[in-house]
Amino acid sequence: MEAGVMGDATVVQRGVSAPAWWITGAALFAAGIWGLPLIESTQFENHFFGLFYYSILAGIVLFWALPSEQRVENGQLERRFCLLGLLVLWKKTTPLSAFSEIHFEQDPNLFRKDTVWVILSGTGDEGERFAFANFSATASNIAKAQALAEALSQVTGLPIKTHESAGVAE
Repeated sequence: MEAGVMGDATVVQRGVSAPAWWITGAALFAAGIWGLPLIESTQFENHFFGLFYYSILAGIVLFWALPSEQRVENGQLERRFCLLGLLVLWKKTTPLSAFSEIHFEQDPNLFRKDTVWVILSGTGDEGERFAFANFSATASNIAKAQALAEALSQVTGLPIKTHESAGVAE
């Protein structure tokens, strides 16, 4: 996921800019080619399994083809889902006045590195929460998360709160 400050008043976090998104697309394309013998066969059983295989692959491609993009611009926080990262299909806008701070949360993962989240949150337990970005918890990614939080803080005017219990290295 790429994050950046664009212009004077915009911070953008995009899933389509990540190399993993492109690698996944290439793997899905290869999986589509790999399954061709199932539908090119003359046996009915292979056609049945090919239909099953390609219906599951189509569902996966649907989720892959709709990456999200988060942005802060002109006092609004916006999450957009774009077809292949180009055509906006759905967006949700929330005013920045619903938030009071930016903070980090670290979720433990069982099979891979922990995940660090950059969260905008409102006041109280019932306040609005918005996950702006997530990174695997490596030293370089934690630095990226902190840089993104700094950029968000500059654009939004919200303070960055540090929580010792989050486990995120400062």
